[in-house]
Amino acid sequence: MAPKRKPPTKRRKKSSTDEARPVVAPSTTEEEDEGAEKRVVSKLLAKMKLIMESVQKGYTHQTKNIEKLWELKRNCNESGEEFFEEFWYLLQHACLVGAREPPTERIIQFCCKFAIRADLNKEKFSDEEVCETGPFAVLLFNRALQYHTANDKAVRFRLCQIINILLTSLGGDAEIDEELFDKIYSCMLERLKDKVPSVRVQAVHTLNRLQDPADPECPVIKGFLKIMKTDGVADVRRAAVKAIAINSKTLMPLIERTRDTNPGVRKGAYEVLVEKISIRSMKISYRMKIIESGLHDRHASVKSTCVALLRNWLAYYNGDIVRMLQALDVEGKVDLCGEVVKEILAFVTMDNAVKCLQSRLEDGIIPVDQLTPENIFYWRCLVDYCLKNSNTETYDAIMPTLSRFAEYLKNYVVEASKISSEDYDAHYQASYIIQELIKMAKLADMSDEAGRKKLIGVTKFIITEAEITIQSIERLVELYCLAETDEGTRIRTVAEIINDIRNPLEGATQFNLNELDSCEKSDPVTMIRCLTMVTGLVQWVKCDVAFEPTLTGLLENVVMSGVVSHNEIVRHLSVKALGLSCILSKTLAKKYLVFFLQVVMVDNFAEILETSLKVIFDLFLVFGIDTFAEDEQNKKKEAEASKDSTALDDESALSSKLEATRLKGDADIENPIGGLSSDEEETFSDRIIAKFKEFLDDEVLRSVAAEGVAKLIYNGRLLDPQLFSRLMLLWWSPATEGDVLRHSVGMFFSRLGPKNVEMLEMVEQAFFPTLQTVCDAPSTSPLQEINPVNLAELLLSLLPGRHHEQLSITACNELILRPSSKYGRALVKILPLFDILHGDAANLKLVRSLVQQAIDEVDTVSTKKSLTSYLSKMALFLPPEDQSSQHSQGEEEDKENQGTENKTITSPSIKSLPPGSTEKRRKALFANPNQPVDLLDTIT
Repeated sequence: MAPKRKPPTKRRKKSSTDEARPVVAPSTTEEEDEGAEKRVVSKLLAKMKLIMESVQKGYTHQTKNIEKLWELKRNCNESGEEFFEEFWYLLQHACLVGAREPPTERIIQFCCKFAIRADLNKEKFSDEEVCETGPFAVLLFNRALQYHTANDKAVRFRLCQIINILLTSLGGDAEIDEELFDKIYSCMLERLKDKVPSVRVQAVHTLNRLQDPADPECPVIKGFLKIMKTDGVADVRRAAVKAIAINSKTLMPLIERTRDTNPGVRKGAYEVLVEKISIRSMKISYRMKIIESGLHDRHASVKSTCVALLRNWLAYYNGDIVRMLQALDVEGKVDLCGEVVKEILAFVTMDNAVKCLQSRLEDGIIPVDQLTPENIFYWRCLVDYCLKNSNTETYDAIMPTLSRFAEYLKNYVVEASKISSEDYDAHYQASYIIQELIKMAKLADMSDEAGRKKLIGVTKFIITEAEITIQSIERLVELYCLAETDEGTRIRTVAEIINDIRNPLEGATQFNLNELDSCEKSDPVTMIRCLTMVTGLVQWVKCDVAFEPTLTGLLENVVMSGVVSHNEIVRHLSVKALGLSCILSKTLAKKYLVFFLQVVMVDNFAEILETSLKVIFDLFLVFGIDTFAEDEQNKKKEAEASKDSTALDDESALSSKLEATRLKGDADIENPIGGLSSDEEETFSDRIIAKFKEFLDDEVLRSVAAEGVAKLIYNGRLLDPQLFSRLMLLWWSPATEGDVLRHSVGMFFSRLGPKNVEMLEMVEQAFFPTLQTVCDAPSTSPLQEINPVNLAELLLSLLPGRHHEQLSITACNELILRPSSKYGRALVKILPLFDILHGDAANLKLVRSLVQQAIDEVDTVSTKKSLTSYLSKMALFLPPEDQSSQHSQGEEEDKENQGTENKTITSPSIKSLPPGSTEKRRKALFANPNQPVDLLDTIT
């Protein structure tokens, strides 16, 4: 900083105001001198006050007011201390106002602007930047720092704001004294820990220019990083995000704020990425993470800011979309990059979009030797965009005919087969390009008969002759099914191809699945190839698989042979193919349901277990549990009818019992649903529910099981209070933190409204068992961390007000039975949540009497006080005659209730009520930035 200089003393000419000013004679006493000084100061204060009042009205004459105030300062003594004290006296009044009102803000801005320019020449008032701090500004800095620990939060806020504005008003090359710098540094770091959020925000703004990005141990940057991550107030986190300097240490924490719980913080993080960070400064993984969070954000403002970031990145590559895609992970994040291209095409002109592609085309296509993942991906996305937006002219210009494109696909596959097997990266890239070409072929005009025939021949050639990946085979089968419109021909052709692959015999002309030669290939590579084709084919079938002979042969000879394979991938594909077939056929579903249950119990490969369980839930979802229950009853009747009428002798019976005892350990595998003796009354549904409970308790299967059970309940296929209670506890349990089921089950609860009476009864029946499970959980259980009041609030939000009355009566009975337990204490807090005060008067009086009885049962003062308070509130909604006799009636009802502790109190007829206010709380409980899961989608 430049050394301080005293302003030169100038002799002024006398004016009329000088002549009117009283002159202080040298012979006056000290008392007379003090009185004269006070008179002069009072005049100065009055003039300054008029200027300040003018400033509060607007910014129109701010420059003129600065000049007036500067003239007053120039006319004071040389040190300017008197002027500064009066100036500070007036400024203190503004510092006492914590609300950000326009007049107060104008005063603060004016005083700071004047303080920076107070020691300048009059000609420099209009300069936007000031590169030096004069004595007056230093005085204001020191005075503000002196009181930064004031008790009043408004004072602390305003003083931090003054320091911030003073620093901001200084130019970029400004320097301040080192001692003052250290003082500001330490005081503002202390204010970062202030208990008032607005003070912390101003401290962040003040420290913005004092951080050193080159210093890895900079205290300011460390403080900002801590605030960004841990501060509970969104405005403070957002201020830190906007202020923090960017370096290698702060980049990743900034990217993490793009997933903050508050949309304002997320938007602020994207704004910083747009303004301060180039695309070349980030790793590809960082870029993909930023885009994924922004484009999937539920708030439109955050998503629009992410789109602005894409604009910025595209401008860096001069509008070349293909070059920009090279900076992203096109091969690993196909869907996400597709969304990026879609957003870009929405704001660029179509001429520029086509220009990026045509510069790479030769005779309407990209040469085979010049195909890259980025240019084929953009080509396919542009064709898809034109097709969906009915841009026929552009579509015809960039999409070849179907016949030509089929030959183009064949040529690339032939060229890709020449790649050395040792070049893994080239093989991976070629496989990706083949898949993109197949996707693009699906966008071609399938009305071209000659083109479709050409495409069918090419797909059959590639599947049988070329060495391609499993993913490519799956897409080729899908492409073939799209081109071949006749279902029978489609099934026979795929079956013939599978037969040729498993039986590579030269000159074989006769196809017969039931008479396969013994030399058929069953190695894992061949089986995976064939099962992938079967899986792709079944997804396009519309007929009943059980009555289609060719498909039946495929299931028996290909799928069922893969089920017993030792290779996990083969078994997994077999289970998937069989499951898809069962969804198409009720006959197959009944036949193989037990098989899928056995797979879940026996297999130890996680993907196979999950797929089998998904199939089970899908079968119940499509056909209903009653379908399988009826089938079991029919089998029992047939078995009873086929029994021999003659009874077994004692010896045979004893042998059978011993054999059954010996095989008891294998009973679950032979009959996974569970066997029952004739005297047991447990139904098929009860045993299935028991199995579902086991799946929900399994850490490996609980995510799939929870989603499946939620789908069954949502669609009305299975309405069981115990399963609903399990779902609720799993969703609340800290043990499932970060689990996928949190999101899927949360979406289920958010959509579970009053769909029908049976579903509401299920929720009502699950209310108290769920609360009791939480309250009675052992100390080592994670359920101990669940707040039963919050849990009850969520359950009540799912129920209309008319269901609350019976629940409140039951809650009072439960409280009377267990007044001193944790369960009872929780019920005391839950009672006010029931929406019964505007309900039936008879029910309200019954609840009142039960509450009075509960007051006598509880043993803690706080509980009695809570119940008494609730009773007083309830009395306001009773009829006047009931209010006057409340105490006497309470005593009579207490006497009547003595000796009837074990008697259940039931409610009189309950009138239907409109939904209560508790339904308004439902949406607030499920806010989540994660991508929504549609519970109506098929699992497999």
